[in-house]
Amino acid sequence: MSAVKKSEIEAKVARFYRLNADSLNTAVLHMKQHLADGAMQESLQEDFIQARIYYKRIEAFVEYHLPESAIKINGANLVESEPSLPEEPILPTGFQVLEEVVYAEEPFDRQAAKMEIDGLAFACNRARVLGANIEFSEANILDALKLNLYRLITKGISGFDAPVALNSLPEAVVSLAATQQVLNYFPQSGNMQAATAAALDYVQMHQDDFDGFDRAKFIAGYINPLSVLVYDYQLEHKIPFIQAPNRAIPANIPHLFSPGAIDLSFYAPAGAELNNKELAALGKILFEDKRLSVANNRSCATCHIPSKAFTDGLALNESLVGGKKLMRNTPSLINAAYQPVQFSDSRITFLEDQIHDVIANPEEMGGRFEQIRASLAKDKVFMKAYKAAFAGKKPAADEVKKALAAYVRTLSGFNSAFDRYMQGEQTAMTAEQINGFNLFMGKAKCGTCHFMPTFTGAAPPYYEKMESEVLGVPQSNDTLNPKMDTDPGKFQVYGMPHHLYSFKTATVRNAAVTAPYMHNGALKTLRELIDFYNRGGGQGLGFELEHQTLPGDLLHLTEQEKKNIEAFIGALTDTVSYKKVQL
Repeated sequence: MSAVKKSEIEAKVARFYRLNADSLNTAVLHMKQHLADGAMQESLQEDFIQARIYYKRIEAFVEYHLPESAIKINGANLVESEPSLPEEPILPTGFQVLEEVVYAEEPFDRQAAKMEIDGLAFACNRARVLGANIEFSEANILDALKLNLYRLITKGISGFDAPVALNSLPEAVVSLAATQQVLNYFPQSGNMQAATAAALDYVQMHQDDFDGFDRAKFIAGYINPLSVLVYDYQLEHKIPFIQAPNRAIPANIPHLFSPGAIDLSFYAPAGAELNNKELAALGKILFEDKRLSVANNRSCATCHIPSKAFTDGLALNESLVGGKKLMRNTPSLINAAYQPVQFSDSRITFLEDQIHDVIANPEEMGGRFEQIRASLAKDKVFMKAYKAAFAGKKPAADEVKKALAAYVRTLSGFNSAFDRYMQGEQTAMTAEQINGFNLFMGKAKCGTCHFMPTFTGAAPPYYEKMESEVLGVPQSNDTLNPKMDTDPGKFQVYGMPHHLYSFKTATVRNAAVTAPYMHNGALKTLRELIDFYNRGGGQGLGFELEHQTLPGDLLHLTEQEKKNIEAFIGALTDTVSYKKVQL
């Protein structure tokens, strides 16, 4: 593409951004003035919707180039804080906070609205001013648009950032219309524009039916093909793919559900060997070796049983100390490598360190690495496998951890019926499962915390941060006389008040074969799990939770809808959960 045309594209996108940033700023100032003039709550709701429309037109570029401004404008309504300053909370600001104020039931808090609108006005003006310094290029324009398509299908159409107004589908129309306008600046982009127009038409036809919207068809039939066309366009026109270190989904993939779409190295420490079969084979041997425990009576496979999808099927396993139970439920290891933190309290980042923690923990294995090394060095069968993986003469503690981590990284699924459906196999999911997916991503609000494609709390579209939630989990499945579980969760690690009873959002993949559920294994079946959420979590059970992040409202799911959600969760079962892993 010529330098002249390239310059024209960048100039047009810069002008597009500037005009819409100006309109966003004006709309927020208009809302501010309306409030000062004593406008009614309903009028402010209209102002709110209009301001969000302008933001959605440039969301792709604000999120991409000005991420700090994006957080201030439309960040999640969750309290944050720095680990070094646990007593100094960082309060959320922006549209998502303001939404709860302007849509609140009476009495309307005008002072709270003023405070939030003032903050929003500052953030929007900052995005407008900083926009003049954005260096647009063909590559980053297309990359930003594609990431925004991922944002649309994982967050936008689920109601993630419009949970009260439920204006997600009309906003999807705005987002796609803006995408189409920007793609129009690219020459020979007719295929991309036509695909965007088709997606836009589909949403427009159904934008008034949030609960009934067929998200499965929209994603598999419209957005994935559009993403592929953007990918193909870059290849055809020799537009380079952006190389970015801060994201798990590389730019050079066709769409979000393409095989191998998640870069495993993103979640591994520097120097980790990801494709070393000898190392993984050694790790498998170690995984089944009870000499890793202090009394030679427990291996990794004792609790992570392959035939049980690498769980143990128990609520809580036995501690090696004092004849008591372990504190938390044993999670599956399938896809465990595809998350930015380990353990339900998020206390560790890499698998290697998680392995060290478990082996050294006196309640879990109590292993002593010097003892383990000495014992393994005497085993001729082990040493043969060791020498195939390492050049050293004697096993080292770090090598034990590296080998185990290499094996766990082979426990990769992403080949479920759901994955095959999203890759174009239209008959891979049943009608009941498709209905369940649409409920999961819509009315049931599951998808606002369990983000595709990992269905964990790893937040799209970068997947570099793991969300945690305060749900109000009970001690048992007794709903007649419920008592709240007292495990402090992340609070025990970080000491932040809003983390009390907070736990990492675990994956829904393979949940059909990994009962029981929650960090304490309190809920025994998928139906009990769905009923818990349907009632509004802990608040629905009568618990008083200052920081519950799960909305306490009833979901009003019917019995058939619950069955459909169960069916969909079954469609997330990966074959690695019941087939022998090949190394």
